[in-house]
Amino acid sequence: MNELEFLQHIVSETARMSYPGRFSGPLLRGGAKQAIFIHFQNTFPQRLLMQIENYDAWHINEVNQLSQLIEEENYRQDNNDSSFVLSAKLVNTFMHQLMKYDRFRYLYKDLHLPLDRTVFQRLCRAENDHNELHHLREIVRPFAMYPYRFGAETYKQIQEQLWGLVHYFNANVLSENCQIYSRIDLNCLLW
Repeated sequence: MNELEFLQHIVSETARMSYPGRFSGPLLRGGAKQAIFIHFQNTFPQRLLMQIENYDAWHINEVNQLSQLIEEENYRQDNNDSSFVLSAKLVNTFMHQLMKYDRFRYLYKDLHLPLDRTVFQRLCRAENDHNELHHLREIVRPFAMYPYRFGAETYKQIQEQLWGLVHYFNANVLSENCQIYSRIDLNCLLW
């Protein structure tokens, strides 16, 4: 088995494990899960073969391609939901699952936090008025009940603001031996 074939097995297993259960039915139509699985199988092994130098650029490209599939096949249940944000959630969840493989752990520090209702509601309920948290809360508040109804620019803004939250937690909440180094680490603190 060569490296590409091995990566195909990794991607296949990761894609099966990473599809959010809440997406079937309320967010995406029937057939979407299988189509997304095939998309990951057909595109990700080749794209993961080489080391990813600029994760954010790579990520946006992957999200845009998956978003295009969701648009072309009309998989969204509600046209008010953004195919870009739905796709970002799928790619982010996939990449988080992929971290169990050592060869991809170098990407951990760059991962985006998967955004959903739980994360947004926790951010909105946070009582601290620290500047980073206050600004982030104001961005996500309109989407607390409908977390997939904003565009790519707001998505990028939220992900960038999450770095401020990482710094805030490290400086004010977490002890020295519990520091976090990635936006994905906020998952355990916000879920």
